[in-house]
Formats: sequence, C-alpha cells, structure tokens
Amino acid sequence: MSLADIENRRVPHPRRVVVLAPRVGYATPTSSIQPCVIPSEAFLSGAEGPASVFRSIQNDARVPRPSSAWAGFATPRSSHKRCVIPSEAYFSGAEGPASVFRSIQSDERVLRPRYARAGYLKFFLAFFFVASLILPRLHAQHFPGAKAFDYTREFVSIGPRWPTSPGHTQAEAYLRAHFQHDQLEEDAFAADTPIGNVNLRNFIVRFPGKKPGAIVLGTHYETNYPLRTINFVGANDGGATTGLLMALADQFRQQTAGGKLLDGYSVWLVFFDGEEAFQTWSQSDSTFGSRHLAAKWGRDGTLGKIKAFLLADMIGDKDLDIQRETNSTAWLVDLVKQAAHKFGYDHYFFQKEEEVEDDHLPFVKRGVPSIDIIDLDYGPNNSYHHTAQDTLDKVSPKSLTIDGDVFLETIRLINQR
Repeated sequence: MSLADIENRRVPHPRRVVVLAPRVGYATPTSSIQPCVIPSEAFLSGAEGPASVFRSIQNDARVPRPSSAWAGFATPRSSHKRCVIPSEAYFSGAEGPASVFRSIQSDERVLRPRYARAGYLKFFLAFFFVASLILPRLHAQHFPGAKAFDYTREFVSIGPRWPTSPGHTQAEAYLRAHFQHDQLEEDAFAADTPIGNVNLRNFIVRFPGKKPGAIVLGTHYETNYPLRTINFVGANDGGATTGLLMALADQFRQQTAGGKLLDGYSVWLVFFDGEEAFQTWSQSDSTFGSRHLAAKWGRDGTLGKIKAFLLADMIGDKDLDIQRETNSTAWLVDLVKQAAHKFGYDHYFFQKEEEVEDDHLPFVKRGVPSIDIIDLDYGPNNSYHHTAQDTLDKVSPKSLTIDGDVFLETIRLINQR
C-alpha cells in the first residue's frame, strides 16, 4: 500500500504496511491526508491503559469513526488487524490532538512508520530526568540514627559529668573502653581555670584514609560545672553529639576493617573536654580542650594536615533547626548545605544566622577551614538550654539520622574537592 492509498481513502486494517514517506507533522484540516480509521473495538468506554488513547481520538474531527462503535478494545485475539497511523500523525513537540497519536507509538497493536521523531524521545528524556532526582532519595541508605540514640542513652545514663566529678571519670572510662581497639589517643592536660588547675582529657580516634590529610569531626562530652547542683545531664548538650560521633565511628570502623583504608582523607574524631565555662563564659573561661589541642597541633605541624574541621553541638534536638554560624568557613557552609539538599533536609539547615563562640574558633583563628553545626534554639524560646530539662526525652533518633546523613555526605564532598 502506498502513501497515495492513505491519502485517497480510509485505511483498512492491513497485516503489514510500509509508509513510504514519513514526514514530521500532523494531518491538519487542510491537508490532503485522510487519517486512518480506528477499529470499532478501539472505541473503549471506561477502561484505562492504551485504550484510553483511542478514546481520546473520538474527539478529533480529523479521525473518522466507524459507523457502529461498541464497547471493548481489540485484544491480541481480535480478528481486527492493527491500524496504520499516517506518518504525518507522528508529531514532535506540540501539544493537543497530535499528542494522542504520539502516545499510540507505545501500543504494540498499532503499526508505526519507520521513523519515530523527537516527541517520543522527549518523553523518555523527561521521565529519566525526573527519576534521577527522585530515585536517589527513595533508595539512599540512611545513617543509623537509632544506634546513635542508643549510644546517647548509655552515655547520658552516667549522669552529670562536670570536670572533677565522679561522673566525669566514668565518662572518660566509657570512651576509653569503647574505643580501646581503635587508634585512640588520650590528650591529658592541666587547665588553668577560675577554680584553679583542673585535669582535663581530650580523646582522639583516628581512622586512616588513602589520601594525605585528615577531616576532623568534633564534639565536647562534659557537662557544665556551674550547673552541678541541678542534676544537669546534658542529653542534647554534649550527650547526643557524643552518641553521634560514636555511631559515625562504627561506619568508619567497618570501612577500615582488615587493614583497609577509607576512600579519601583520614577521619579523626575528637571528644573535647572543658568546652563549658567554670564560672562565666568568656574567651579565657571556655573551650579549654579545643584551645589546648589547636595550640598543640599548631606547634607540632598537625594543623597543616587538616583539610576541614566539622564541629557538632546540640543537634540531637527533636525540633531540629541548625543555624548558619557566621564565623564558619564559607565553602564548608556551602558543602553542608549541598549535603542537606541531597536528602531533602533543606528546612533543617541554615534558615537563620547566628554568631556562636564554640570549639571551632581556636581552629578558625589558626586558618583551619571549620564549621560549627549547632542548634542553639533548644526548646520554646531556648528554655531547655543549660537547665535540668535537657534530658533524653528531648533527643530524637530522627534528628541524629539527619545529622549523620549530612556529616557523611559532607565528608564525601570534601574528598571530591
């Protein structure tokens, strides 16, 4: 059957037809092309699927209908052969009735001309683009926030752990026992505080990587000395981020089992002592552990190996709202924001800005790229911060999952720079 046959009369239902001259476009009312007759079985009433395409055709005046349309669709067992749609019906780009014919290309009961044009391709490109955005979020493996919460529960059960207290000694023993089979360094020192010399201790855990240099993750683990009389356990303030780093250590430990190395830089976990003030917060009465370690690493050349320092503080809060800390390094802030966006966590991060003095500042002042990932909006009007209400029931495994996802993705992004 030739193109002239298609032009001059309705097309019967041939078993095989070759369209000789496919052209882009659609047979318009002024065109000499007479569209194809759709078998009566194709005029389906009610069902969905490919049949719905033919149902749409009923509204197109350019497609003549058979004299008697009855409900049903031509199935593979039907005696009706497939209908040929003229090549002009394979439209590329525009919407409207032509899109009906574009859909017909996917129905095996309708023979196609030799060339399927851009409309078909555009549909699949759009489909795969949308899928590329959605599927990673659907199938991403999330950080085990529940495990971080379990560690938090164990750690907080020690009770108050202000320096010089029995609880502080127990907290040291807990960290020592947990990391005894890792590359653990204890950094003990005497701090000159408003209450006199106090023995403090940082814990450093190293997981080696393939690239020279290290990414440091930090938190403080002690509780506030002035609050020693109110049973302040610091579930969110020091407790939750200690649990977070312990669960992150599980990930790194698994990746380095059997002498393997992390892909990328080494990761060092630092549990700082003495972040809290002994009397009133000031530059000299705060951040004792981080000031000591930054100075020590500055003297021995270790600071030059640090590619980035990520500090976690008070981010186990059920109502997670992490501020953009304005002393933090801009490109690290951007990477954390990018990491949060990957998981759809944008509304948990950087909706507000705030300047915070914290354990990152001794490193910022020495030129180490650093960021303080902190939520200082804890409870209604920050009413849980530094009170006896900072208890485990205010901490959320979901928030710890969000934290862990973003920390791990940020590490991956740093390794790619």
